[in-house]
Amino acid sequence: MGIAQCEYRSILLVEDNEVDAYLTYNVLQESEPKIAVEIASTAEEGLTKVRKRPYDLLICDYRLPGMNGLSFLKLARKIRATMPVILLTGYPSQELEAQVIHHGLCTYLSKAVDAQTLSRVIKEVLFPHELAISV
Repeated sequence: MGIAQCEYRSILLVEDNEVDAYLTYNVLQESEPKIAVEIASTAEEGLTKVRKRPYDLLICDYRLPGMNGLSFLKLARKIRATMPVILLTGYPSQELEAQVIHHGLCTYLSKAVDAQTLSRVIKEVLFPHELAISV
């Protein structure tokens, strides 16, 4: 007799702007009922949460108080090396994109990304087997 696996996935959203956090949280909740989202408003709070439990996905703003999102993601990856991450920024640039690619840390998206694209990217990360079946 097998034990049924929990289909829920957990996401940690690290975002200091309350409006952006609320909007992103709503997109995540509406895009997939099988996810649980926690929010941290600083990099330090995010690191504390990452130390306490593994997440299936980490979504982080680039501009955070105290340390930027890229530095935060490097530290988070030292704690949870295989955790997938998405870096969101309201200030996209070729330089930042080059840094992300160089370090191979994460998926990089502009905050101007539409809800449908964000939802698709998240589903690709969290539920790759379901997408492969539906294709």
